[in-house]
Amino acid sequence: MKLPLVAICGRPNVGKSTLFNRITRTRAALIHDLPGMTRDLSYGRVVCLDNSGVPVEVFDLIDTGGLNYEGQDVITLGITRMAESAIKEAHVILLMVDGHAGFTTGDAEIAQRVLRLGKPAILVVNKLDGMKGGAPDGAFYELGFEEMRMVSSTHGDGVADLLESVRSALPFHRTPEEAEEHHASDELRFAIIGRPNVGKSSMANCLLGFERSLVSEVAGTTRDAVDAIFKRGDKVYRLIDTAGIRRKGRTSQGAEILSVLKAKQAMARADVSLLLIDALEGVTHQDAVIAGYAQDAGAAVILAVNKWDAVEKDGFTAIQMEDHIRRELGFLQHAPMIFISALTGQRVSRLFNLIDEVAASHSRRISTGEMNRFLAETVAAMNPPAVDGKLPKLFYMAQVGVRPPSFVIKANICGGIHFSYLRYMENRLRDEFGFIGTPIRLSVQKARKDNEPAMPRARVRRILDVGEGLKPSRKASNRKKTRK
Repeated sequence: MKLPLVAICGRPNVGKSTLFNRITRTRAALIHDLPGMTRDLSYGRVVCLDNSGVPVEVFDLIDTGGLNYEGQDVITLGITRMAESAIKEAHVILLMVDGHAGFTTGDAEIAQRVLRLGKPAILVVNKLDGMKGGAPDGAFYELGFEEMRMVSSTHGDGVADLLESVRSALPFHRTPEEAEEHHASDELRFAIIGRPNVGKSSMANCLLGFERSLVSEVAGTTRDAVDAIFKRGDKVYRLIDTAGIRRKGRTSQGAEILSVLKAKQAMARADVSLLLIDALEGVTHQDAVIAGYAQDAGAAVILAVNKWDAVEKDGFTAIQMEDHIRRELGFLQHAPMIFISALTGQRVSRLFNLIDEVAASHSRRISTGEMNRFLAETVAAMNPPAVDGKLPKLFYMAQVGVRPPSFVIKANICGGIHFSYLRYMENRLRDEFGFIGTPIRLSVQKARKDNEPAMPRARVRRILDVGEGLKPSRKASNRKKTRK
């Protein structure tokens, strides 16, 4: 269901992102003192409450980049183009100005362009706490807006009154019940990650079918994590375009450090991370570092080799490239790989089938009975190595979580099992249940006396020794006769 759309626009560094976070009650927009921090469009949902705190209305809010009609560089022109497209799409426009800095010619030019559209528009004078005498510059009244609101986006002063003005200006209204077409749990979240300038924003635009993220040849163009929700068939996806992650030694500016932090947070909330690798440069050490970030965050991973159209190929190029990437990223043997081109759209449509398959593995749950059968067969095939001269006994196994799949093994020791045996169990889990692309969490816990295995003791002994096929030991049989 379509919701009313409100856009915040204005010069760079007037507080648009701060107001966006304040109204949406999130920290979705990146905030920094550096002008021009916001480059892409950030969308958020606003829930309006009545005096008793009950949600009564919902609308969508867009945070745009700063409008600067004097700048002629590629980045500035791109920011202006995307901000203007958001303004034309919106039903209500909020023009924000800096009350502390006072009136500027840039404010006048933006105001003329906004009023020319003929849409409901509200002038928002920000930084109320910095105004001399608590009153804005008188020149703001001459801009021609029918309504003007004074706020402090940092402290929240005047924001409630601004929301009431926005609600009155909306051409139509939606209640929270009408807006809940899809629950957040039904969304399949995937993030596009990688080094700077590997084509992440181009890939995002290609998947969406329109320009949502700013694209240029300048490395580091994307600074914030940009979310986009769209529907394909009967499935709802949330695409997260992230900033490029450079090596720590080259990440010095505060703004870039914040961008990397937002990219890592995006991996943590994504079900699937689409790791883009530059086909022309090949896989690098930094690609392995970023893949490690995704694994640590618990996200499933798909390896997408981008710019494949620019590679000179023969009949063995793809095989050689895959072998090289598999060797360099040995810990991602379980991740599927695809060769694509965001520029031409080559094989991009196949990504959705891969994303669906990997997301299904990421949320797959196996019954406890199946887990115990698997444990019996695994121990029968290979016993765990001794620890300090003592053979570990694995009592039972259960799945305790998904996204990523997490398993606990109850044993007579706490940890201590060699990592090679845990890797062996992980490989058998993938062979048995097909956990493609997703990391697997395995932990060993000591079984306490007050937490006895749920299985009969005779069956436990069979599992520990040689598997289900043999008879219980003589001692177990004698105990049964004694009990009778």
